[in-house]
Amino acid sequence: MSKKSVFITFLALLTVLTSCKTKDPVSDDVNIVTQFVYDGLSTYYLWADEMKNNKPTVADSDPEVYFESVLSSLDKEHGWSFITDDVQSLLSDFSGEPKSFGFSLTFAAANEARTEYYAVVKYVFPNSPAARAGIGRKGIITKINGQPITENNYMLLYGNSTTELTIYKISDGQLTFDHVANVTPETIQTNPVYYSNVFNNGGKRIGYLFYTDFISNYNDSLYNTFSRFKNAGVTDLILDLRYNHGGAVTAANYLCSLIAPATVVEKKSPLVIMSYNNFLNQYFDKEKWSRTDNLGVYDEKEKDPMEANLNLNKVYIIATGDSYSASELTTYCLKPYMDVVHVGENTGGKFTASWTIHPYDSNIGLNIYSETSLSAAEKTKLANWGMQPIVAKYTNARGEDFSSPGYLQPDYPLEEGFGYISNWAAIGDPADVYLGQALYLITGDVSYKPVQKIGMSRVKAMRETPVKLQNPRDVRREAVILDNVKVKSLPPQMQNIVR
Repeated sequence: MSKKSVFITFLALLTVLTSCKTKDPVSDDVNIVTQFVYDGLSTYYLWADEMKNNKPTVADSDPEVYFESVLSSLDKEHGWSFITDDVQSLLSDFSGEPKSFGFSLTFAAANEARTEYYAVVKYVFPNSPAARAGIGRKGIITKINGQPITENNYMLLYGNSTTELTIYKISDGQLTFDHVANVTPETIQTNPVYYSNVFNNGGKRIGYLFYTDFISNYNDSLYNTFSRFKNAGVTDLILDLRYNHGGAVTAANYLCSLIAPATVVEKKSPLVIMSYNNFLNQYFDKEKWSRTDNLGVYDEKEKDPMEANLNLNKVYIIATGDSYSASELTTYCLKPYMDVVHVGENTGGKFTASWTIHPYDSNIGLNIYSETSLSAAEKTKLANWGMQPIVAKYTNARGEDFSSPGYLQPDYPLEEGFGYISNWAAIGDPADVYLGQALYLITGDVSYKPVQKIGMSRVKAMRETPVKLQNPRDVRREAVILDNVKVKSLPPQMQNIVR
């Protein structure tokens, strides 16, 4: 069944709401990008009612400063919404084709004062610049261009130019020099289906999937993996989301449709329900337009997930404080239909959803203005800008959410490597603390059960990566990305009601 037929209401909405603003969107005094921020947030922002008293003035000449100043306090606290002046890079990241070194990092303190840091490699994408430079999991970057890593230079790890990295490794409980790598970023394919395997033990056939991001462009990789699982007679599944910062709701829906009980998927049962601002909720409900994403829904370019569905009643999910947004949605929204066993830590805490908003380009996302109403100069000023504001909170099929306490708590709390990087195992190795625990729960085989080891390294993993040292391009961790809504704009008369 095509995703288009299920989201027919959104396509209808696209047809009805094509009358974008046709007049010049700004006065002669207000910065045109600042006005775009106001017009977008006052219409679609979850807290749109707070925008009424925040209209921009000529003094609001910096769009980014204005954007931050008008955000809801809850939004600011969590760091959810963001604005960018490089919208094409944002789209590349969403599609799984970023320009990067190809590694995923966390950080550890290099001194007691925490003025210097080590960048610890969590995993490296195959055939990436980092992989070719001999950088791998548990590699420890101690210097950038010969200098210690600090708040002032760590951004070079996510930069666009060749960078010299000093790599150490843990050997016999100590940090020892490994090599120096000169790495140049490239546009790479970041297939999130990073690793899969089938474990056989005592009549159990256990599928294991390490999934890095929710990227719909790679749903075919999910299908192929689950087809292999199904053909192998998999009876149990371990889904490893320990470092997964989330992504698209359509990818989450597709993954859940491969896992959940077949009858639930066949019935197109609700997976997640979105709640927008008061006006949009009322308008959607009045027009009988769905705010629900249903299992078993897929794009016409994709294969029917039912063909590879495992028909499970229980799933084991590894999730940690490094698991956000769509990872949490998957873990939480499967619970009405099956037993979800959470191994790991409290999750990162993202229970909201966002849309990409561009001033006028309908190929990018929701647009605010009619392209024909803008002059060439105005389009040039607006072209590179985009917003990813919070537009909704989500619940599961029962109408439940986890806004209190704001994160998901594990059934079996454990720290990776018992808190020490030296104890980390390779991805997919049963010696891994999380994977071993899940295998033990499924099989009862005590040889899998993780045993506390003495921390042999002076490098202890941080419980939480400092906000100031996060990847500035990490757009998925902010909120679930609503990539299935085809709305361009609300008519001016509706926008006035919101404002």
